[in-house]
Amino acid sequence: MMNILSNRKIRFFMAFFSLLLLFDMIQDSYAKYVSSAGATSDLTIAKWAFTVNNQDVLTNSDFSSTITPTFPGSTYIATGYIAPSSEGYFEIEIDSSNVDVTFRETIGLELADTNTVTDLEITGYSLNGGNVVSLSGNNPTIVTEHSLNEQNTVNTYTIYVRWKEGTGETMNNAADTQAAKNGVASVAITIDFLQTTSANASPSSANNP
Repeated sequence: MMNILSNRKIRFFMAFFSLLLLFDMIQDSYAKYVSSAGATSDLTIAKWAFTVNNQDVLTNSDFSSTITPTFPGSTYIATGYIAPSSEGYFEIEIDSSNVDVTFRETIGLELADTNTVTDLEITGYSLNGGNVVSLSGNNPTIVTEHSLNEQNTVNTYTIYVRWKEGTGETMNNAADTQAAKNGVASVAITIDFLQTTSANASPSSANNP
């Protein structure tokens, strides 16, 4: 009788142990389906880089040294000099080939604070050798909208200036003479680039308000 009870206890223990073993095996089996994954992805950022007269204006915004005024001269005025009645120009080349977004470009023109020739005026501009567009007022601006995938990513603006003589002049002969001695003829130029998101942004078109 004792042997029978002993055998039953052993069987019960073995059955219980087998149940625990089975439970543990089930846990291990389920654990095989628990996993995790991770990754990183580099996103391509749209380029935004401009050069003005071959100078990177994002790293050095003062491009004064790149401006070279041209005064062809005449029978009465030597080449390279400005004087009453003379006309000349300077060029601004803007390279936006490293820009991947639509943007608005605004060129602001005005007589600089250091300018002492009050009869100096900005008369107009041409884009890429095209027709001359007249400018007027003390602070004219040129605004150009640039779309994606436009063909002209390098644009040259030719800005025309003159020293008024006669109609509309404010300086008399004495003032002109004084300016010739120690006067300063100077134009201030600012260029603003602004990313645009409006669907109304059209291919390159220049205008002034």
